[in-house]
Amino acid sequence: MSSSNLIKIIQPDDWHVHLRDGEMMEAVTQYSARINGRCIVMPNLEHPVTNRELGLKYLDKIHSLTLGQLFSPLLPCYLTDNLDLDDFRLALVENIFVGAKLYPNNVTTNSSYGVSHIEKIYPTFEILQNLKKPLLIHGEKVGENIDIFDREKVFIDEELVLIREKFPDLKIILEHVSSKYGADFVNDNENIAGTLTPQHLMLTKKDVFFDEYINPHHFCMPVVKDESDLLALRKYACSGHKKFFIGTDSAPHHIDFKIPNLNAKPGIFSSPCSIELYASIFEEENSLQNLEKFSSINGPNFYNMSINKNCIELIKESWKIPEFTIYKNLKIKNFMGGKEINWKIKK
Repeated sequence: MSSSNLIKIIQPDDWHVHLRDGEMMEAVTQYSARINGRCIVMPNLEHPVTNRELGLKYLDKIHSLTLGQLFSPLLPCYLTDNLDLDDFRLALVENIFVGAKLYPNNVTTNSSYGVSHIEKIYPTFEILQNLKKPLLIHGEKVGENIDIFDREKVFIDEELVLIREKFPDLKIILEHVSSKYGADFVNDNENIAGTLTPQHLMLTKKDVFFDEYINPHHFCMPVVKDESDLLALRKYACSGHKKFFIGTDSAPHHIDFKIPNLNAKPGIFSSPCSIELYASIFEEENSLQNLEKFSSINGPNFYNMSINKNCIELIKESWKIPEFTIYKNLKIKNFMGGKEINWKIKK
């Protein structure tokens, strides 16, 4: 149901979010749980979640912070070169892990434990394919001769094409798709979907990179790219295309780590305003009628999960996003903090 000033949609899910650990986890979990029925919670903690025992402990921590809320965290296993395959299989069978997350080595925050050569983890792909569990991919390849803006394309050409050919029945999610090339690959191949972040639908590299410095609060991995990429991603999202759905990649850092150069930690914290930003984007594209597909239907359909039964309402009303989230000793810059947007959750 919708009107010019009110949208009622099925409760959304966020299929890619970082809750971190410790004090940061206490600070940010409430913002994902405030609207979402489910979140895929990333396992790249300082000490990554690589086995059944660590998975149970991390899920228990999340549940302790969301008591009384209709919120389900879903956790993928962090893949490494030396995973215990029996433990991995058991955790998948017991639904401790919803699937597995591939971080190529050193592509983003806390990925130093990531995979050095994709071939080393082919046995995990076989297990996933046999159990009909998904592989979630941070799709970038790093190297001395690979430009930061080409990492997604190079990964697709040199790694993802081979994975797709060798494991045709494996369900794959190419996360935080950042380029037209990546989105077209998702569109053109079977058993693959893509998540799209607010920042990749709102920013281009002109918003990040300047002559001598960067805007650290717009810096993420994969980096945002050209206007042609942004327009392509908007077209896929706002059309209601069944292969694309929300994955905010909301990734908080203390402001001390967001310095205006390439030593800044990549990550953008959007959970305090995520669905509101998506609504604004869809309105700009005259596609509010497709917001529910993108936010609430396409994701569970691809994951073979039930669609949420509850609904939320968004009202057209101007409000200013708080500039920071502050909790105990933490100060986190909110994406678009200090800016006014036109949609907000109706309480």
